[in-house]
Amino acid sequence: MPVLMYSFGILKWTQTELNALDRRVRTLLTANRMHHPRSSIMRLYIPRKCGGRGLLNAKTLHNREVCNLREYFLKVNEGMHREVAAVDNGFTPLSLAKENWRKPVVLSVNDRKEVWHSKELHGRFFRALHGPSVDFLASVSWLRFSNLFGETEGFVCAIMDEVILTNNYRKYIIKDGTVDICRACHSPGESIRHIISGCGRLANGEYLHRHNQVAKIIHQRLALHYQLVEFEVPYYKYVPDPVLENGHITLYWDRSIITDRTIVANKPDIVVIDRQARRAMIVDITIPHDENLVKAEKDKQIKYLDLAHEVVDMWSVDSAIIVPIVVSANGLIPNSLDNHLRRLGLGGWIKGLMQKAVLLETARIVRRFLSLEP
Repeated sequence: MPVLMYSFGILKWTQTELNALDRRVRTLLTANRMHHPRSSIMRLYIPRKCGGRGLLNAKTLHNREVCNLREYFLKVNEGMHREVAAVDNGFTPLSLAKENWRKPVVLSVNDRKEVWHSKELHGRFFRALHGPSVDFLASVSWLRFSNLFGETEGFVCAIMDEVILTNNYRKYIIKDGTVDICRACHSPGESIRHIISGCGRLANGEYLHRHNQVAKIIHQRLALHYQLVEFEVPYYKYVPDPVLENGHITLYWDRSIITDRTIVANKPDIVVIDRQARRAMIVDITIPHDENLVKAEKDKQIKYLDLAHEVVDMWSVDSAIIVPIVVSANGLIPNSLDNHLRRLGLGGWIKGLMQKAVLLETARIVRRFLSLEP
């Protein structure tokens, strides 16, 4: 009897009413800046572990319950259930007596992911997220564990969906006649990609600050690992010393390495000299766009190859290891990052901290850029 009352009560909602309820929810999210009005709607209802935002869709929940209840009543061949099934000819949404019952639409997670993937604009981040060189679980971990404010999370997702009101978006999507010129460097093409990773005017200021935030995380963890500092402070308050050392470890921060022969790339972000292990580690951080994860890592390996050979000869170490630390401007993490962190003796949990720092800085860069005069 409770199941029967449930079917006659809650499940009386029409599809139109359910659609209106979902629209109302999205309107409230937009009003509170937790969802950008042009961001992917499908992504809202995909679980966070799959890259979505984990909201429940009222229409999907309703329709799934209708299908489950109908299957239950038709399966149980007992007195009351059989009698109810015989007389329910449209009295409830279950329509148990109808053989040609029209099953309501129930979108699965995979269905929603396909819609997200198929979108020309929203789908760009989806395709990058599912790339072969991307650590998928680590790249979506910020949605589950970073504890960002709802407004910040919504803004970050809007950046990933490329629906921020840039001049490029206004010209090609809204088509309002805006001239597509970057308001900072005055070059053609003010797209969101240009703003977060390609503007020459932001390179030595905003991008460098974002880069240094990640570098500070790595430097402080290395200093703690080798007992070169006593206390941990929040990474954004951490001020690295140019040189830290004890009996067998020397840790350099942003220091030019003087070599016997001319080496152009002689100033990596961090250098670790371990005299006991007779090993040097050259650490350099880069934050490229999503599509350049693999290229950026290879470029760093090639860039410091000559310096690594020179260091072996100069410092009497057996090996010099180049360790590129790469996180994309949208928080994508390559598969190789775990291995690089292990080589430094650092735990994999540090990925989440670096990712959060990058996403917060990317959001700050975009907000400050949009405040510039057109």
